[in-house]
Amino acid sequence: MSGYAHQWAKRQRVGDSSAKTILKTYANWAAEDYSTWVTNDELELDTELNIQTIRRARSKLIELGYLLETDKRLGRTQSIIIYQMLAPAGATIVQSVDPRNGKTISLSPPTLEEYMAKRGEKSSHSKARRPKGDENSSPSNIQGATNPTSSPSKSHVEGGEISPEAPPNFDTKIALVEQEKNVDQQLARRSSRVALHDELRQLALPEGIPADVWEMWCEHREAKHKDAPWTRGAARVSIKKLLKLASAGQTPEVTVEEAVLRGWTGLFTVKTEGIAQAANGSQAIAADWWKTSSGIEARATQLGVKLKDGETFIHFKVRVFKAAGPGEWMEDMLRTVGRESEERYEQLYAYFNDIPRDKNGNTEAA
Repeated sequence: MSGYAHQWAKRQRVGDSSAKTILKTYANWAAEDYSTWVTNDELELDTELNIQTIRRARSKLIELGYLLETDKRLGRTQSIIIYQMLAPAGATIVQSVDPRNGKTISLSPPTLEEYMAKRGEKSSHSKARRPKGDENSSPSNIQGATNPTSSPSKSHVEGGEISPEAPPNFDTKIALVEQEKNVDQQLARRSSRVALHDELRQLALPEGIPADVWEMWCEHREAKHKDAPWTRGAARVSIKKLLKLASAGQTPEVTVEEAVLRGWTGLFTVKTEGIAQAANGSQAIAADWWKTSSGIEARATQLGVKLKDGETFIHFKVRVFKAAGPGEWMEDMLRTVGRESEERYEQLYAYFNDIPRDKNGNTEAA
């Protein structure tokens, strides 16, 4: 049902761009009854707003009547609030015409009065479903209503907005069932990811890795999970790398703080010297050398990395990036591979971090 909610949210005017962005994110995750919950991490990742702005924008939406905090909670610590999306008085009415029968349906959430009236009723799947077929309000009934404070789901106010075309397939029984499945799958994936992240935060740490440092690294990687999967394998490799760098004299605090500061998903040796200048004193190459084949070849020459017989350019590129050390080149390749395969991401991550082949399948290959 998030399709209905998102269509409605996009057309609202809340007087604040941050609040509008937050409203659309909550709408995107809304269930069929317009109840919705989104973690702060997800809000930060989706909107790229800082947490203070998110909290202020959410408070504004509550004050304006677009969100209502319910008494339901989720999560291990019961800290995730479930909100109810509402259509406050004066909200833009969004409707759509069913191209099959010419009838008009509403895409709006319930008003506060409607929601409060139904709280005492026993919820059921059939009651929660939006009417369809002959249960749709007819165009004549919709046009006859003139009270601007009446329910957007039951009436049409003069000047209210009617979508020029119905959202694709929203109004068939099959489409509604498919949307319910999609919502369930999204919630299941998100719940599974949240559970995994909690598990990784609580891993038993070897001596030498402080709990607060590991918490910082987990929080950073969770925020970047769309670019770089934060999996059990990636967590194990991270611990190995932290220990390896610690044995070489670089503390886990320094390693993690540098990675977080630079937005890296990998853990690397902190270098103070520039990396664009060759050790032999040759002329520095372009700052974005890693974006072109000629730049990669030039950097390889500086680093003394040569293309092997029969070697593909992608494997050559991986070796050049590793020889160049930590930087945006590694991060870009990790992001690209992470979108294709979690397994290949973990292999490349292990290679960049000098973790040898082990029983978990980490290899020195891209």
